[in-house]
Amino acid sequence: MKRDWDLVRKQLTDVEEENNLFSDIPPEPMWKEQEWAEYEKQLNEYRAIEGRIFGHLELLVNSGYIDGLQLIRSADGLFSYGLHSPRLTMAGHDLLDTMRSATIWEKIKATAKSKGIELTFDAIKALGALALKSAFE
Repeated sequence: MKRDWDLVRKQLTDVEEENNLFSDIPPEPMWKEQEWAEYEKQLNEYRAIEGRIFGHLELLVNSGYIDGLQLIRSADGLFSYGLHSPRLTMAGHDLLDTMRSATIWEKIKATAKSKGIELTFDAIKALGALALKSAFE
C-alpha cells in the first residue's frame, strides 16, 4: 500500500468531526450466481478499497495519532476492528492542524515536490511551519 496523505488528512478530519470512519468502504459484493471471474474481480476491488482505508487508519493508530480504535490484521490481510469513541491524540490534533488549511496543505505538497522531499509525518510538520511563515510574509 502506498501512503496517501490526502486520505490521512480526511481520516484525521473524520475522527475529529466524529464522522463514520468506514463510510468510503462500499458494501461487500454478494454472490449473485454470476460468473466466478466477475465475482472474484468485484471482491478483489472491494478488498483493495477496504485494505487501503483500514491500512491508513492502522498507520495513524500505530503512530499514536488516533486513540479509541483497535485494528487487527489477520494472516490473510483482512481487518477486524473495535471502536471505543475514536478520538485524536494531542499529536493527532497537531498533525491535523498542520494539514487542515487547504491552502497550507497544497503549499506543503508543492514545496515537498519541488524540493524532492518525500512526505513523512516529520516533513509535513516542518514544511507546515515554513508554509505558515511564508503566508505571513
